[in-house]
Amino acid sequence: MKAQKILTLSITVFLIAVLAGLYFWRVERSENAPSEEDRPPTSVSLFNREESEVVEVAFYAGGADGVRTYARPFTDDFGMLQWSYFGSYFGSHFEANFEANSEAGNFALLSHMIRDKARPTWILSATGIAHENSDGLDLADFGLAPPAVTAEAVFYDGSRNILHLGSQTADLQFYFAMREGDPAIYLINAVLGVRLLYGVCDMLDLSLPVMDINNVEYVRIAARGAEPIVLIDSDENGGGQLIFHTPLEGMPLSHSHFLERIFDPLELMRVRELAELLPENLQTFGLAEPSLEFIFRTRDGEVHLKFGDVFDGFIYIMDASRPHVFIAEATAALGIIATEPMQIADRSLALVSIEDVAKVTIEGEEISLEFIPTESDVTRHAFRQIIGLIADAEIENFTPPAAPEFTITHHHGTTTELRFYNYNANFLAVITSVDDISGDSFFATSRLATERIFEILKTGN
Repeated sequence: MKAQKILTLSITVFLIAVLAGLYFWRVERSENAPSEEDRPPTSVSLFNREESEVVEVAFYAGGADGVRTYARPFTDDFGMLQWSYFGSYFGSHFEANFEANSEAGNFALLSHMIRDKARPTWILSATGIAHENSDGLDLADFGLAPPAVTAEAVFYDGSRNILHLGSQTADLQFYFAMREGDPAIYLINAVLGVRLLYGVCDMLDLSLPVMDINNVEYVRIAARGAEPIVLIDSDENGGGQLIFHTPLEGMPLSHSHFLERIFDPLELMRVRELAELLPENLQTFGLAEPSLEFIFRTRDGEVHLKFGDVFDGFIYIMDASRPHVFIAEATAALGIIATEPMQIADRSLALVSIEDVAKVTIEGEEISLEFIPTESDVTRHAFRQIIGLIADAEIENFTPPAAPEFTITHHHGTTTELRFYNYNANFLAVITSVDDISGDSFFATSRLATERIFEILKTGN
């Protein structure tokens, strides 16, 4: 019986404790609950028109006489509604859309961001009302005398929507705003306020021009202090293979090496941000004498990129069709600057089989060497270089001089002789013969690659 009383008492105490806890929890919630004034205000529709009804939207500050810029809708070639932006900016006229250039250069603004800026003038809901009647209030306290910006939409039926945007609220969640002819001061979402304040810098397209590798006709890669690499289409009617114009004239380009070392890194490069909209001094960015210039030309147009100084892993960059200086990651540009012509050349034709070569002799006016493969790393490396020497192209209609510059002979059961003649500053012509029987073909091989082999043979490194 006593145990039952103790159990009943314990349960009663537990229930009283739970009820007390619930009471104080509700009291605390009640004390901390937002008041009617703190609760989110009711949404108020200010404008409700269709985008298709808009002729243009004007933006100005400092009253009706302020300098104006305009957003206008247009239909592109695919029947899609796009937006252009134009007006007086930095003292010169500009117009920016997908096709138009200006006296100041092509600003290439993003259509969807122009639309975001203009949209609150045809459809807008206020989050609430700060004051239902502004009579007697100092509008300067709300950033509305004068407004930070006025946006005025003109519609095809001749009507207008005029919105005045003021300052941001103390909690940064809203902007004060008024519509023309309405005494109320409204609160609009901060995101919409920021969009109405977009300038040209905020709406710039940061993407680099598109390059069509399938239609390329001309490429120029000029690193500061180095001889430019120039590639041209081998077929004057287009559609041929790219070959070197300089410095390895006539040598075919290795398409895969070009993609890997140059084209793919550039195509994947992304602009990080704007450095300066209209730079007055390109020397400041190292662009007066670029560290790298890249020109990529197709039948449809040309892409011309300039790269300036490098800092903290980034590099200044310009698209020559636009006046701005941007900042991009430096990795791709630095890789291209370091590219040597031979790294993107197509050297795929073997001069001679490299199997079972027991000895190699080299004879010329300035060199006389005999090589037999040994365990020496330097010797084995040089030996592989010699017997692996490859031709860069087949040549025709070549009349060799009386004597070769030098001769390399491979001893591998039979004797293969390679006689090297001057072809031009970059290439040597090669005539091959097996056991004194000359072959029918002449080849060209890189003079630079051959000289490097001789350097290894002479110096051991």
